[in-house]
Amino acid sequence: MKRHACPMSDDLEARQRDLESQLAQLQRHVEEQDREMLAQSNRLLRIEAELKSTRDRLKSLDDSSKLPHEKPPHY
Repeated sequence: MKRHACPMSDDLEARQRDLESQLAQLQRHVEEQDREMLAQSNRLLRIEAELKSTRDRLKSLDDSSKLPHEKPPHY
């Protein structure tokens, strides 16, 4: 025997499907954001390491310029 659905029930089912669809889209969006935030965090860590390396190189150049300047032997 086929059950006859009332219009109100059909409306509730349609709303439920819409809400489930929206929830699925939001879950995908959150997962995408999580992946992108992780990627950005990894990029930031790499950039910070590169910056530290650059600063260390510049500091070593600056330290070497503080050595007393001796005239070359041909002077």
